[in-house]
Amino acid sequence: MENVIMQVEGMTCSGCEQRVGKVLRRLDGVREATADHRTGQVRVRFDSAVTDHAALAAQIETAGYQVTGDIQGPSR
Repeated sequence: MENVIMQVEGMTCSGCEQRVGKVLRRLDGVREATADHRTGQVRVRFDSAVTDHAALAAQIETAGYQVTGDIQGPSR
């Protein structure tokens, strides 16, 4: 399992937090996903044998938000 904290722009409310978490949890391999619109951070715990960082970012961007970078990169 790996953890990543991603910086995401465009989240403005708790509804945005819920939407981002929900779309990430739909990806195979994602165990946990929580977003905080106040800090713009999304924390994800995922199985790197099933999905990867690029897929996480693509899912967030498909939901209408912009990934601007990582605060903490993937780690085990």
